[in-house]
Amino acid sequence: MPVLAALVLAVAVAAQTPPGDPAALKKSCDRGAAEDCYRLAGLHARGEGVPPDEGKAANFLKKACELNLAPACLDLALALRGGQGVKKDVAHASVLYQKACDGGVARGCAELAAMLEAGTELEKHLGRAAELHGRACDGGIAASCRSLAAMYAAGSPMPKDDARAAALFDKGCVEGDGMSCGRLAQLVAEGRGVARDLSRAVELARKGCDAGFGPACVALAAAFRQGDRIPKDVAQASALYSQACDTGEPTGCLGLGELVRDGTGAPRDYARAASLFQKTCDGRVGAGCQELALLVAHGRGAPADLPRATSLFRQACTNGDPRGCVELGRLFQGGGRVARDLNRAGALYSEACEKGSLPGCSAYAAMLEAGDTIGQNLPRARSLYERTCAGGIVADCYTLGRLVRRVEPTNRSAPFQLFAQACDGGIAPACHEVGLAWEAGRQPMKALPFYQKACTGGHAPACERAKKLGQ
Repeated sequence: MPVLAALVLAVAVAAQTPPGDPAALKKSCDRGAAEDCYRLAGLHARGEGVPPDEGKAANFLKKACELNLAPACLDLALALRGGQGVKKDVAHASVLYQKACDGGVARGCAELAAMLEAGTELEKHLGRAAELHGRACDGGIAASCRSLAAMYAAGSPMPKDDARAAALFDKGCVEGDGMSCGRLAQLVAEGRGVARDLSRAVELARKGCDAGFGPACVALAAAFRQGDRIPKDVAQASALYSQACDTGEPTGCLGLGELVRDGTGAPRDYARAASLFQKTCDGRVGAGCQELALLVAHGRGAPADLPRATSLFRQACTNGDPRGCVELGRLFQGGGRVARDLNRAGALYSEACEKGSLPGCSAYAAMLEAGDTIGQNLPRARSLYERTCAGGIVADCYTLGRLVRRVEPTNRSAPFQLFAQACDGGIAPACHEVGLAWEAGRQPMKALPFYQKACTGGHAPACERAKKLGQ
């Protein structure tokens, strides 16, 4: 008999069966009424009209599933996965989740997708998980929309597609998934895959926060803290950071710790700040380790303890905040408080640079230029200075200009442009160099304002040149 005809017959028989009569349901089930087998399973599971018996419930679920009732397959899969009334069998459960999914039960698709994505109960298979999440999302499972969106946002297992991710997060948000709203808020705030709209981002973050998604509370707190598209309200920001921290979101503890440390919106309390930064660090957020290390290094809110501070700096860098490696590198380069170790300092600066720290690149470039123990490498130093200069470290534009002049003595244009850029950024010796270049070109009146600017910045040789030209 075709499946559809069997289900129609089951429903017709069920309509003639008293809904709470176990004996009548048993007879109807034995005649092949899948719905009544399913109802009987529910009675045994809940102990309604019959003694509670998970084993009998599982048996009736099995019969209903064998009669192709998809919801029964889903419930039997849940029982097999948890070992409720039946021997635990994850592999069989996965087969039944697939059967439920194929029978139109979206949750079956979602459960199997989650198992394949996690890779703890079944072998991980992200491609198949993505396909199943897609089916579940189409069936109204908001969490699957969010999971599939996250895959598109990360570019795994499919190519990265922020627009597709935003659309799926939007669908999950509309379906009531707070985490989807929060994730969409991040994309909207950054204009990734969707038009940048800070006002909308704030509203989405509010929805995510109201639904208990900690990162959304942090985003909303940051908006209140900065007065970004909403009136600035540090007290509200503090409350939201606290709410996020209390739910276990480490970046909430970080934000609250910064406010408490700075005495913003609350009395300054270094001890409390240290405690909050410790929670952040324990949550593997490097910025928390970094901020705690600075407090410990200076004995604020915790006993001064340099060995502990160095450990925290190291932990900060490992957990994503390269400032920790820069600080630790400075300690080993300077010596005094710790044994001087230039090789270790260079390695720490290099690590920080690789993780995106411009100060780390700058410090490493200076060591490569000087050849301090780690060996001189002028081409590599030049490359790093070019990066840091372009990134806004104007002092490195001046240093780069001097290095280019040193290795390319006939190249006058590049050093001049670099010195001018550094001068615009307030580097007094660079202004002096620009003045010298104009004077060498026999244009002393163009040189004078640069000498004057350098002199105002405290560069004594420029003062002498300005005085001579002004006579």
